[in-house]
Amino acid sequence: MTEQTYKMLFKDLISKNEILQDLLINVPNKILNQNINGISVNSKNIKNDYIYVAIKGAQFDGSDFINEARQNGAVIIIADKSYDRNVISTNKISTRLVYTELLASFYNKQPKEIIGVTGTNGKTSTVEFCRQLWVQAGWKAASMGTLGTKIESTLNKSILKSPKQNLTTFDPDELYKELYSLENLEISHLALEASSHGLDQFRLDSVKFTGAIFTNLSHDHLDYHKNIENYFNCKKRLFTEILQSNSAVAINIDDDFGKRLFNEIKNKRHIIVTFGKSSDADVKLISIKQNNQNIDLVLEYKSLIYKSTIGMIGEFQSYNVVAAASICIALGIDANLIFKSISYLKPARGRMEMISATHNNSMIIIDYAHTPEALRYVLNSIKEIAKEKIITLFGCGGDRDKDKRKFMGELAKEYSDLVIVTDDNPRSETASNIRKDILEGCPDAVEIANRNKAINYAISKLQKNDFLLIAGKGHETSQTIGTETLPFDDFTVAKETIKNIENRREAD
Repeated sequence: MTEQTYKMLFKDLISKNEILQDLLINVPNKILNQNINGISVNSKNIKNDYIYVAIKGAQFDGSDFINEARQNGAVIIIADKSYDRNVISTNKISTRLVYTELLASFYNKQPKEIIGVTGTNGKTSTVEFCRQLWVQAGWKAASMGTLGTKIESTLNKSILKSPKQNLTTFDPDELYKELYSLENLEISHLALEASSHGLDQFRLDSVKFTGAIFTNLSHDHLDYHKNIENYFNCKKRLFTEILQSNSAVAINIDDDFGKRLFNEIKNKRHIIVTFGKSSDADVKLISIKQNNQNIDLVLEYKSLIYKSTIGMIGEFQSYNVVAAASICIALGIDANLIFKSISYLKPARGRMEMISATHNNSMIIIDYAHTPEALRYVLNSIKEIAKEKIITLFGCGGDRDKDKRKFMGELAKEYSDLVIVTDDNPRSETASNIRKDILEGCPDAVEIANRNKAINYAISKLQKNDFLLIAGKGHETSQTIGTETLPFDDFTVAKETIKNIENRREAD
């Protein structure tokens, strides 16, 4: 399906949508019988018989480009407010919401079961675990989020489609096209990352969610949300404003905000399964025993004990696994099947991804941890099994929450024997200023700006049974410096460094 060939009469586009019908009640018959070939908020992407929605963003106001959209072929123009009688004003309705509703009506197919996963940490792992569990149960399933869209092929091999933009929750245009495509591929189950930005900007309001997971909430994105209360309220929207009635819900009630969310929605018409170490949890984490490269889990559900070993490290990964298991139970899947299946789960790309340096039996962990809480989780997990030194290498992204930098430096110093501060994605910020902010928390750290050289240095310092954590970028395969995006992959650089060291050893 392409925009060029996909058409719909405007009256059919709005016929099953109350918000659009109310907004567009006075549109003349000539427009109602107009063919619509596409919808966009970018005037440059407008073609003949398109709808242009003028959205006011942080940098640009779409209303400034109405004439360009009209010249490019827009037949309908919608804006927040306009004195132009040929422009439809949304008045009190958000133009972002109108845009989302239009796209959902235009691309009018979605998988039958869609689970939204929200929280500060664990979203990417949890959607991937949901997908794997559903595939094991015999369904055609997909996950969508930071890593892109992942499905299983007929040969039982994973197919990963990268997103067009580096967003946890896709932009509406890409999102609703993708939902349509997945339904055409007969995907019945989809787990989707629901970011606070996506929820706040109404990108997800027209997704027909049949379930939702709350993982946790901690300091992140406060440059956008201003305070933790606003941040929580954005996450909460998934459960209180978007989720359909009688949906499946899984909540981490060990988390203070999870407990609060549960108390606020427990009387709503949902099937709620709580999880955690709490005695009040439906799925109780009785025991988490960390071994060198796996975890022995003991769980309790409905007074029955279940034991399982999962091939990953980190207590927080146990929570992500149990989050996925809990939503499956809420969806009505047999608990016995689910708790047997979790032993076969594999970690998501760049999430506690392990590389063994065979020449000295040291271990390298690649992880996306880019928040204080995530960094603490990862380092605490490594500390539980580390026999010797812990080396931590990380940086912080530019044009993002500055308040967390010093705090992350302090955490790295607290848990590590050696800290190496390097560049992450400096973006438009001066990279040395970002490193300076981090170094306030760990003044004795080694500072190496070039991330490639920093990884080489860190691996050269590894001795027998040491651990190296390379944090912050995880699955990312590029680095943004200024306006330039260059290829860069922590995993590839680490593997190449180890290979070069081992080749030199053999030559000697």
